[in-house]
Amino acid sequence: MSKGRRSGGFTVGDLRAELKGGKRVPFYLLHGAEDFERELTATWLIKTLAPTAAGDFNLNVFHGDSLVVEDFLKVYQAYPMMSSHRLVILKSCEKLSMGNCRDLELICNYPAETTLLIASGGKVDMRSKFFSALAENGHAIEFRIPYENKLPQWIQNYVRSAGLQIEPEAVGLLRLYIGTNLRELAGEIDKLATFLGGNRCITRTAVEQAVGRYRNAGIFDLADAVGSQNQKKSLNLLHNLLAQGEEPGRTIAMMTRHLRLLLKAQDLMKTSLPRGQMASQLGVAPFFFKGYIEQARRHSARHLWDGLGALLEADVRLKSQSRRQQLAIMDLLIHRLCAGESVVGVDRS
Repeated sequence: MSKGRRSGGFTVGDLRAELKGGKRVPFYLLHGAEDFERELTATWLIKTLAPTAAGDFNLNVFHGDSLVVEDFLKVYQAYPMMSSHRLVILKSCEKLSMGNCRDLELICNYPAETTLLIASGGKVDMRSKFFSALAENGHAIEFRIPYENKLPQWIQNYVRSAGLQIEPEAVGLLRLYIGTNLRELAGEIDKLATFLGGNRCITRTAVEQAVGRYRNAGIFDLADAVGSQNQKKSLNLLHNLLAQGEEPGRTIAMMTRHLRLLLKAQDLMKTSLPRGQMASQLGVAPFFFKGYIEQARRHSARHLWDGLGALLEADVRLKSQSRRQQLAIMDLLIHRLCAGESVVGVDRS
């Protein structure tokens, strides 16, 4: 699984190795926008550092949005009961007030010898003296939402950790259906493990049946139909999606992503890179690369840029219109995207 990291390079892997070697520091700060692996790491860290004796008396949990500093300091500075150390957990640390952060700087200047602190939460301001001091006197690991090109490796690692195998095409579909939400990706992979039964390999068909059916796969079909300039199919898919309650803004986001990929595919076609490397740079599985290239050849770059402009214009207009007017805007958008010039080859002007 992917590793959280901070600017100094300390990773979750380093943390595991350090604790396995018996080394501990007074402060552990786990923070960042990606909450799935952050919470997994926090759970593992708490389990690893939990006092073995009188646990109920030596493990205390506080929350940043309701912290009373006096109560926190009283517990933090207390000696453990029948144990070598006390473990204090501060959840939602990003919700600490500025005043509380200032008051808590005290523990960084004078850390308790018999207390370990685990602070976890979302995005924090590392310019704050409190958080920077936690990092300086302990370890701080930031968990970031991964870039799309990092997802295939993450998926493969998670699948492997679950004792499964996965086809490259299935990796591409999971990435397409779910995106960069690691919690949802993990949840769908866990469901696939049940869906497969005795079969230990996740196939493209399994993902289509077990994930796509419930993930509005039609939204990806719509983007594909628009890229192929199939107006009739695009309108039918659009109307079905909107009738099912799909938000127009989400369909616009997906179509925007699709046209941007076609533009990038056109640029890659001008290079002499091998097909596999082009697929990697485009960020799609090789299985899907051929389809993007075929669609990229249908359009001039100018037509794709005009399409992106039409999508942006529609997105702005949607925000101030009624549902009926939104439907009319979306219909007009499909007509504009599927009409216009279509070329054989790539515009190299």
